[in-house]
Order: sequence, then structure tokens, then C-alpha cells
Amino acid sequence: MKFTAFLIKLGISVLIIFVFFVLAPKVKRFVMNFDKHPQDQGAMMFLGSIVQISIQCIGIIVALGQLGVDTSVIVGAFSAIGLGISLALKNNMANVAGGIQIVLTKPFLIGDYVEIGTYAGTVTSIDTMFMTLLSVNRQEIVVPNATVISEVVVNYSKEKSRRIQIVLSVSNTTDVKAFMNDLVQIMNEEALLLKDPAPYARVSAFLPNGNGINITAFAFAPVEHYWDILFSLNLKFQQLMQEKQIQQPTDALSIKSVEDLQKP
Repeated sequence: MKFTAFLIKLGISVLIIFVFFVLAPKVKRFVMNFDKHPQDQGAMMFLGSIVQISIQCIGIIVALGQLGVDTSVIVGAFSAIGLGISLALKNNMANVAGGIQIVLTKPFLIGDYVEIGTYAGTVTSIDTMFMTLLSVNRQEIVVPNATVISEVVVNYSKEKSRRIQIVLSVSNTTDVKAFMNDLVQIMNEEALLLKDPAPYARVSAFLPNGNGINITAFAFAPVEHYWDILFSLNLKFQQLMQEKQIQQPTDALSIKSVEDLQKP
């Protein structure tokens, strides 16, 4: 009889764990549905993960209690295990703390294009331990939350526009003023470029060897069209240089014979 009663309790415990583990992801999705605004999406995703883990832990405790295990002992054991795990996995706890900080301070949102140290991509998720980026090469980049809060974060989506800066090196024989006017005309004809502030071009530097000049074209583009406009302008500027036969700087070496040097 005792063995039969134990099997019944074991079956009920397994059923409890099954129900809690099935319920946990559903509750997570329910919590994530509260992201009524884009800025809440990352916070709800993070909170949903915490809720899911908590429900699963509660299910294990309830199931063990059903088997007759003293739940106060279980809670104490979980506390002791949690302390040991937190000490052994302090880096992972730093990731959790980093996730909380990201959710509270919101330096970026889901869908923003960011640069974190040497990593860059569109934010696709913010979880308890890490965040996920999708690079322009369609590669998934997993960045630990502790790394995120310790690195400099550049959020290219924070503002609605982004400056395009294209440097062109030309020779000293170039009609610089006419060339800059042509560059500005091309940028003004680019339909997606912002007209305020207006595009402009400037002489930005003289090359060290003295045989060339750097001309930089500046313009502002909507964030969502930045790359398309940049590639389009690069092509059009190259076509302009070929059409106008604009020479690029070359390293010139002057060679004279001994006879030439001896001539008065």
C-alpha cells in the first residue's frame, strides 16, 4: 500500500512539474504581450524570462512538497544552492544585473541599430543573460549583458537622421571649387537625402606629400535609408570623377642624372 501511495504521489508530482513547465512559457508570452510601446518591448522580454524561471522553480518546490519533502527545507536548500551558484557563477550574475540595468535605463530598444565595442547590428532581443544582434551580414551576434554595460554603446537609431561623410582625394590640378559644386548638385538631386540641413562639400585636408587634396562631402540621411544613400552617392561620385577626368593623387618620384645636376 505504501508503495502504491508513493507511486500516486510521484505521478501527481510529475504532473505538477509538467503543468508548471508547460504553463511557464505561456505566462512569459502573456507578459510580453504588454509591450504596448516599442520602448517596453525589451523590458517585457526580460521580465517574461524572469517570470518563466520563477514559475518553473515554484513547480519543482510544489512537486517535492507533494512527495512529502519539507518545503521549508527545500526553500532553505534552494537559498543555499542559489548562494553557491551565485558565487560560482558571478559572471552570469553580472549578466543578470546588466540585463536589469539595460531594461531600466533603456539605452536602446528592440529594432535599434547599435554598435557595442567591436560588435554592430540590429537589436533583436534582450534576455536575462545576453542580448542578441543581427548584423548587416545576417549573422546573429550574442553579447553578454555585462559586456554591454561595460562598453561604449553607439545607438545609430536614437536620432531620426545620420550624417553621411564621403572623403575624395584629388590632385592639385583639380578645379576644386567646380568639383565641390558638382558634388553638392549630385547630393541635392538625391531624392531621399534631407534638404535641411543642406548638403555641402569642403576642403578637409592637404595630403602630407603635397600632391593632393582631400575634399569631403557632407549630407544627412534618414536612418532607415542611410546605407542605400551612401552606396548610391559613392557610385555617382565615382562616375563624376570619370566624366570630368578628375585625377587622383599619385606618388611622383623625380629622377635626375648626374649630368643634369652638373648643368648650371
